[in-house]
Amino acid sequence: MANGMNRISWLGTSPRNAFMLAGLVALLVLLPLFLGQSWLSITTEMLILALAASSLNIMLGYTGMVSFGPAGIYAVGAYTTGVFMEKLGIGIVPAVLAAPVMAGIIGFLVGWICVRRSAVYFALLTLAFSQIIWTVVFQWYSVTGGDDGLVSVPVPDFFFEITNCYYFMLAVVSVCLFIIWKIVNSPFGMTLQAIRENPNRVEFIGVNVKHYQLASFVISSVFLGIAGSMHCVFSGSAFPDYAYWVKSADMLVICLLGGIYNFFGPLVGTVVYTVLTKVISEYTMHWHLVLGGIIVLIILAMRKGVVGTLANYWANRKSAAA
Repeated sequence: MANGMNRISWLGTSPRNAFMLAGLVALLVLLPLFLGQSWLSITTEMLILALAASSLNIMLGYTGMVSFGPAGIYAVGAYTTGVFMEKLGIGIVPAVLAAPVMAGIIGFLVGWICVRRSAVYFALLTLAFSQIIWTVVFQWYSVTGGDDGLVSVPVPDFFFEITNCYYFMLAVVSVCLFIIWKIVNSPFGMTLQAIRENPNRVEFIGVNVKHYQLASFVISSVFLGIAGSMHCVFSGSAFPDYAYWVKSADMLVICLLGGIYNFFGPLVGTVVYTVLTKVISEYTMHWHLVLGGIIVLIILAMRKGVVGTLANYWANRKSAAA
């Protein structure tokens, strides 16, 4: 269990990691000075996807619960904002604030059932509930627009300028990531990591494991709802594909690419996955095949993800030097 703790504490609250995080934020603030509008738009999508993947990793990397259904909760956040603004005529601020609340409520109801099972049964239950959400969204034409989705969400003109939208998303995502960082490095987060390593031993010392797993599920759902809401604001639309299992697979692959035992893992995984997707798709129509092959090779060569492998390499070098 101690080894698992050390893997995650590598990105805890040390001065080195705080400096790295501050440097990353400074770089992101200056990006609009160097990027064109197309790449700035892609970077904005990366920010939203990074938040979604980091939200999933609260369950996956920190609690040890493999969920195949984060896309369903993500879609709840997107459609809550979209329906509030387009169907009910509510302003953007309450519509955005309602998204994590609704996602948290749905996450609590789904999680309350799912955490009663473990391992593959938990994963399949989350997938089943995600597909139920997709079915509801796909067929509830009067509210969600059905398979046509919501295509005319009245987003304020402020967000039509990509630079304004980018800075807004950067601010929201930075605050959310900071909160997630504090949560996973708190005593609560350490308990989640202990549950991941050995739930039976943790339960033996008097911790109610199911309550902590449910809390992890709800917290993850809240941030997934924020990510979905941000994508609705960014694109001015919401579609049933947001809840489909393919979206969940994207988030899982991103976490595995970057490294699930590392706070920066989903962030780096998002960059690697998005850049590979955009670059490969420009050169071949069969980019799915090429991308899949590259991802398989990366995961096989770096079993702890890009960041996890680099962290171990750096630790080994320090040990050798000492």
